[in-house]
Amino acid sequence: MAYGLVVWAQSRGDLSTIAALRETSIVFGALIGAVVFRERLGHRRITASLAVLAGIAVLQLAAG
Repeated sequence: MAYGLVVWAQSRGDLSTIAALRETSIVFGALIGAVVFRERLGHRRITASLAVLAGIAVLQLAAG
């Protein structure tokens, strides 16, 4: 189902924006792991999550 949604979204919008937004699953996965499973985030996960969020912000600023 998720793959079908990605393919549908890519047929409707800008491929680079959709690919970047698809990677937000990394951020959500890290947050769910920290909150629900009490996993340590650590510097690498925080840095990776911030890089993904910064990329999304850059795409939004460039688009509008």
